[in-house]
Amino acid sequence: MAEAGKKTASNQYESKAERVSQLPQIIGLLNRIKDAKTLLSVRVEGSGVTYSSLLLDVNSDKGYVLLDELNNERAHKLAAETGKLRVFCQNQGVELSFSCDIRIAHNKKGLTFYQAPIPSVIHYMQRRSDYRVHVGMDQNIHLILPVETENNLDAELFDVSFGGIGARLESECQLRRGLIIPSCKLNLPEQEAIETDLEIRFVQADNTGKFTRIGGRFLGLDPNTRGKIRKVVTQLEREMLRRKTRGEE
Repeated sequence: MAEAGKKTASNQYESKAERVSQLPQIIGLLNRIKDAKTLLSVRVEGSGVTYSSLLLDVNSDKGYVLLDELNNERAHKLAAETGKLRVFCQNQGVELSFSCDIRIAHNKKGLTFYQAPIPSVIHYMQRRSDYRVHVGMDQNIHLILPVETENNLDAELFDVSFGGIGARLESECQLRRGLIIPSCKLNLPEQEAIETDLEIRFVQADNTGKFTRIGGRFLGLDPNTRGKIRKVVTQLEREMLRRKTRGEE
């Protein structure tokens, strides 16, 4: 038994988070998660292991949500026995968590899912105004900077948000804070490049002189480009959660 006065990791998280208890706000947050197909990290009561799921439906009229079946037989059996799940997720720079009492249900095609009442409370923590998602080196996302004074610069991204990027150049460069570079290109694996103007906000060479870290802010994004960047950030968030679930980070 835990000592009195000690907080679990979940309680420590919740002590820092805003407590959302108004039903319209709760439904709005849940619909945001559902529409973005945000990957959920789920813990079954009685187990410290985290599994993955998706929010399949939010029925505000009948007051329930549907969660996808856990893809682990032991976890599914434990969920059926305890009837309780703890859900965590990250969407658009916001961390959310809630508890739910579930029952096992099946659709006409025989697929299994969990039905639960709409949670009465969601714990909501805003990480930052523009949450930056980490980009793994193996994800191979590059930023091409067309600088007039020298050849195009090829920078490797290490994070990205709806508002800007952090990147690494394999050389010293003459970039300076406040410089606006038009028509920069985000080259994405198996996707069309995204073109945007960029304002340099941060430049710092490392101690070896072999790399330069830069930070940039997107400028003048039209709705189409903003949507493309949102899609990239969402995909990276999902991949980050998958890796955490697999214990790779």
